[in-house]
Amino acid sequence: MRNKPFLLQQTILNVLLVLAIGASVVLSAFTFKSFGPTETASQSATQQSNQQLIQVFRPTQYIVTQANGQQHVVLKTDSKQVKTIRNALMSARFSDAQTTTVSTQRIEKILSTKSALVLRYPDVIPIDYFNTRYNQQVEPQKALNFDYFVLALDQSNNGYFVNTKKRQITTVKVARLDDDDVWRMVNQLPKHTAVNFKTQQGRAELNYKQSFKLPVYSYLVNRRDPKMYVSALLGTMNQLVISEDGHKTVYTNKLNHQKVTYDPEWETVTFEDNNVKNKLPKSYLERLNLSFAQINLLQLNLTDTRFFESQNLGQSVTYRTYVEGFPVYFQSESGAIHIDMSQNGQQTSTYSLNELGVPVPNNQPDVTLPSTADVLKQLRDAGVKPSDYNFITPGYEWLVNKDSQAAVNMVPTWMIETSDGWHSVTAYIAAKANQS
Repeated sequence: MRNKPFLLQQTILNVLLVLAIGASVVLSAFTFKSFGPTETASQSATQQSNQQLIQVFRPTQYIVTQANGQQHVVLKTDSKQVKTIRNALMSARFSDAQTTTVSTQRIEKILSTKSALVLRYPDVIPIDYFNTRYNQQVEPQKALNFDYFVLALDQSNNGYFVNTKKRQITTVKVARLDDDDVWRMVNQLPKHTAVNFKTQQGRAELNYKQSFKLPVYSYLVNRRDPKMYVSALLGTMNQLVISEDGHKTVYTNKLNHQKVTYDPEWETVTFEDNNVKNKLPKSYLERLNLSFAQINLLQLNLTDTRFFESQNLGQSVTYRTYVEGFPVYFQSESGAIHIDMSQNGQQTSTYSLNELGVPVPNNQPDVTLPSTADVLKQLRDAGVKPSDYNFITPGYEWLVNKDSQAAVNMVPTWMIETSDGWHSVTAYIAAKANQS
């Protein structure tokens, strides 16, 4: 028979899983309803869960396309103008969703729509999360996942959800939106770097047309207590078996076939849930909901955390810390949070114990990163073939401050994803040269 803490934990997890489903009308209603003085504890918990979901699954970058076709990326995604644009979208009404499969060239053309705002997500997300964030009820005939939303502000009243993985475009009609007013807000966004869209590795990708500068950021690091994870995920300490595995500490709840492993070298905890009653959710949405529900159970500070990527239709999900619209690498071996689900329902979740604290000043100059074309040339010159990697992107490296172990520097760099994970392009080329 299961112990009471575990029953409570499972009950909370199931409740949060239900609350996290952005597809339901109930979720959308709770998210945006004004509860007033009679607000119940259940409604308050629902609202808090939705706010966390909105925070984690929001766009990481915005791209502004002028009437002449020039495009610039916006990195300040928490500006007043962004909030005003979101409010306008929440008041608009989307309808008549129509999905078609198209060529990569057509994808590029839609992403380059003139007089438009493009919302970029690092990987495809379900339309349900967009509905939750923007108070919409887009109802496609089939499950809709997308990684870009293009809002045309040319009086055409069109919006486009783009899935660059499947080369699908879902067109919607947009009503009750003042194009001129939103366009004024869009043009007040702090534009940063010239970009466009080009096909790389068979997908339309954001292309940085020229070299650009990014600042180095420094932060104090807040370190969470690993026992907080143990208590939240396994139950009280007196019910657990504690053992050592080399430099790691392992906490095991044998009754529930669960354990937490604390790794002091990487400063991570890994939760393994091998309960035989676990089942792998069937849909992509349900798998993302399950990963988010477990995170939400821990009541973590997710201010700087964003959904980053998924693999195997959501069986592997990574969340990363973001700085100015760019993901952070080497916070741990697998991001801020990484969750794997096996076919038989077993779950393995790894959490970094470190999170960004208050920013601290530094005297380091901005870093100039090369254009996408220059990075691709560096790779070709080093003998790297397109088949050797999946993706390249700018990002930040998490580097411990040499002057203070309590601080960390965020240093801009180009990153490359290969079959064995993420590397800085510079380190990858250097390692390849050493092998030859």
